[in-house]
Amino acid sequence: MKKWFLALLTTLMALMLSVASAENVPLASETEINPVLEAQTLVGLKIPVEAFKETTKGGEVISAEITTSETDAEVQYVNVFGYIYPVDESAPNIEWRMLLPMKWNGRSVQLGGGANNGSIPKLTGTGSVGGEIAIDKGYVVYGDDSGHQAESSMDASFASNDEALSNYTRLHLIKAYDAMCYVTNAFYGQEPVFKFFAGGREALECATTYGKYYDGIFCCEPASNYVLIRMWGAILSQAVYESYDAEKYPYSDGFIDEDTVKAIQADAVALYDGLDGIEDGIVSNIYAARANRDNFLKQITEKYGLTKAQLKTIDVYENGYTLDYAMANGMNAYHGYSALEGGAMDLGPDPVPREPLDTTYNVHHGDRADGVFKYFITKDPNWVLIDHDYYHPDQELYDMLMAASEEYDANSPEFDDFIANNGKLIYFAGWNDMSMSPWQLIQQYRGYVEKYGQEKVDSFCKFYVMPGVTHTKGIAMNYLSWLDVWCSTGEYPTETLYATMSATGGQMPMAEFPGWVKYEGGDPMDGASYSISTEIPDGFWGVYD
Repeated sequence: MKKWFLALLTTLMALMLSVASAENVPLASETEINPVLEAQTLVGLKIPVEAFKETTKGGEVISAEITTSETDAEVQYVNVFGYIYPVDESAPNIEWRMLLPMKWNGRSVQLGGGANNGSIPKLTGTGSVGGEIAIDKGYVVYGDDSGHQAESSMDASFASNDEALSNYTRLHLIKAYDAMCYVTNAFYGQEPVFKFFAGGREALECATTYGKYYDGIFCCEPASNYVLIRMWGAILSQAVYESYDAEKYPYSDGFIDEDTVKAIQADAVALYDGLDGIEDGIVSNIYAARANRDNFLKQITEKYGLTKAQLKTIDVYENGYTLDYAMANGMNAYHGYSALEGGAMDLGPDPVPREPLDTTYNVHHGDRADGVFKYFITKDPNWVLIDHDYYHPDQELYDMLMAASEEYDANSPEFDDFIANNGKLIYFAGWNDMSMSPWQLIQQYRGYVEKYGQEKVDSFCKFYVMPGVTHTKGIAMNYLSWLDVWCSTGEYPTETLYATMSATGGQMPMAEFPGWVKYEGGDPMDGASYSISTEIPDGFWGVYD
C-alpha cells in the first residue's frame, strides 16, 4: 500500500509540475529568488560529463565576479565565464558566459550569435530588436561562441574540424543550455522555471531539434534556408561579376554603383511612402508596392539607363531564383527581397571582385557564401565561388549540396516536441531586411500551416512582419515580456502590442502576418493612431510573393 501511495503521489506531483510549467506561474516581475551559494564558490566548479545531453569532456567555471549593471545601479549579478571541453583534443573549447542576477526571476534567456559566430554575444544589452535589458529584469542571461574563437564572424575556416563544425551547426546550443542548468542549479538550488531563447537560425534549431527543452523562443529573421541563402550569395555574385576578367575584360557589367542604388531606393520610398496613409519615410503597404514592381522597374530602367546585366542583378535581388532541383528540405527557390519597394541593395562600393570575396568591397553575402562553400560544403579552400554552375551542378556538386542541406538547414516544420512541451514561438521578419528574405520566411511559415493547420499554428506561434526593419535593426519590442505572459498564464497578451520604430521614434502596433500597418489619423507617434490592415491586391499570392 505504501509503495502504491508513493507512486501515486509521485505521479500527482509530476502532473502538478507539468501544469505549473505551462500556465498559472507567477510572472517574471512577481518572482524573486535569491542565491544559495556565494559567488566566489562557483570558480572551479566542474560540470560533469553526465550533465550534458551531447558528448563532451565536461565543463568548468573559470571565473565569477559580482558586477553592477551599467544601466541599472540597483541590479547586481555574477558574471560567470567558463569552458565546455571537446572530445577531439584538436577541436577548440566552447567558451560561454552567464549572468546570474542576485535577485532572480526564475527564468533564463539564451542569446544566439550571428553569421559564423566565433565570439560570445553581448549579454548586457537589449539584444536584436529587444526593448528590454534581460539582466536588469532579473533573467539569467547566457550565450556562447558556437564552439570556436575568431576575430571575424565571417571566418569559416574552423569548419575544417568536424567537432567544431558540428558544434556550430547546432550542438553548442544544447551544450550551453546544459551548462546553464547545472550552474543555476548549483547557485540558486533550482533550474529555471522557464527557459527562453532569442536568436535567428539557432532559435529554430532550438524549437525543432531541441523543442522538448525550451519553453519560449523568439526567432528573428533566421538564416534557416541555409544552403539556399548561401547559394543566393553565389548567384548574386555571379550576376554582378561574371563578366570580369582581370586581363581580358576588367569590368563587372552587373555592378551598380552606390549612388544609383541609393537613388533607386529613394525613388521607391517617394513613390510608395504614402500608400499606408502617412508619409513618414516607412513603406508599410508592401503588398501594393510590390504589385507595382514591373511599372517601377520600367521607370528606373529608363531613368538610370540600366543595362541588361544590371537588370539581371536587380532580378536576383528582387525575385531570387528557382532551381530545377530541390534541396533536401523540398525547397527549390529563394524568394528574394524588397529591393524595389524601398529596400537597400548592398552591392558594395567596388566593381572588382576579391578572392576571396570581401563584403567591405563586394556584394553582401558574397563572402559568407564564399566561406561556407569553401569550408562547409565542398571542403575545398581553393573553391572559387563565381566559377560554378549552381543551376545545373555536376553530380559531385549536387551530392555536396544535398548533404549540406540535410545537415545545415533549419527550416523543417518539426515542432512536435516543442508543442508537446507547450512551447511558444514568436517568429519575426522585417520587410526591409536585405539579409534574410521576408518572402522566404513567409514561405517557411506557410509550411508550418500546411503541416499543422492554422488553428494549431496559432496556438504556439505568432508571426509578425514589420515595416522599416532591416536585419535585426529598426525596431524595439518587449518580446521577453510577451513570451513570459504566454508561458506563465497560458494566454498570449490580449492587449494591442506596440513596438518602437527607430525611423520615427514613435510606436506602431505589431502586424501579425499577413497584416500591414495602416495610419488612421491622430498623433503619428502614438501607436493607437494605426490599425492593422489585411487589404491585399487581388491575385497577389503566387504572382508577386
